[in-house]
Amino acid sequence: MTSAETTFNCDTGDWRRCLFGDSIQNNQQIHRDEEEPKEGAIELIPIQQALDSKKYDYIAVFIGADYCPHCKAFAPAVKDALPILEKKRCKVLFVSNDRTKEAFQASCKKTSGMDVVPYNLDKTRVMRDLFDLQTIPALMILKNKDFKAKVPTVVTNARNVLVADPEAKQFPWEPKDGHMSAMDRFIIRGKYGKWWELGHHVNPDFPDQLYMDEHAVRARAGLLNVMTWIAIINVWFWREPDYVQWLFPIMGYEFLTSMFIGLTPISPFGLLGTVFAIAFHPEPLWKPARPKRLAWGIGLTLAIMCFFFVTFRAEIGKDVYLPLVKATVLTCNVATWFESANGFCFGCFIYNTVVVPMYKLEECSECKL
Repeated sequence: MTSAETTFNCDTGDWRRCLFGDSIQNNQQIHRDEEEPKEGAIELIPIQQALDSKKYDYIAVFIGADYCPHCKAFAPAVKDALPILEKKRCKVLFVSNDRTKEAFQASCKKTSGMDVVPYNLDKTRVMRDLFDLQTIPALMILKNKDFKAKVPTVVTNARNVLVADPEAKQFPWEPKDGHMSAMDRFIIRGKYGKWWELGHHVNPDFPDQLYMDEHAVRARAGLLNVMTWIAIINVWFWREPDYVQWLFPIMGYEFLTSMFIGLTPISPFGLLGTVFAIAFHPEPLWKPARPKRLAWGIGLTLAIMCFFFVTFRAEIGKDVYLPLVKATVLTCNVATWFESANGFCFGCFIYNTVVVPMYKLEECSECKL
């Protein structure tokens, strides 16, 4: 049980009333006109009637806001799925995360056809905490039963699942057993994807995204950190340029293969890191692969820079090239140490703080957990 669940206290005998309120706002017709509906024109339906358990086995809670571009893009998919979900005994409700009532009205117009939980940011905040939501939009599938329970039974966050299954053929999209054998973790195959794909398809909430085992990633970072310590000894004491000539092809191959194929089966350090992860961590810890690609792209760039500085050291000059090489090697050392020892990925941090706002992408909330 999460901390949010422990703070969700329901004393009404029906968690639907605690979560949504006493009534649901009918949004079938009134928001199709451009003018804002008058107060008396809003039809409120008692919660037990709107979510009649004899009619609906599930409740789909669409949480969004007018300021959120991803919510606007996702809303049509939810509207298109309304009649399908109704046939599958699932009631769809829109819950606003808008900051003002004016924005709430704008959201209602975009979601006309699906009933709406009356505007109440306090209740929205409770739902976000209860469902442990880091980003919106969300499409939480709840079981419409066990009303005296302390918290509702959450099936899944179907936001990405609905996009992958717009006709809801797999509804109610209940998560499958996430256990994987050692061979499945070692070589991607079958339902987890193809061996040449980057990472594994493992998260039922995000079936169109690829994931990597964080345990294997950190083990690999530890192995790379050992290589950086050897590089530091060489830069400060041995000062053998030939060391870079044989190290660069190894590191370049490692970063290229891991970026485009994944940790296994042809990346040497990734392969060894996966072996360590399987040996010491029976269950994988899945994290999105996309930010890792950026991190390893940065690693490849640093390796190329180091190779360039050493190869053209005569042209650059000793007073310039040596500090540049030292700075590059130390950067690699610090980055790999932070990831292996603390689980902090500089590439993931750069992805969320620089790449996401620059290209208006969606933040990787799972990278922060």
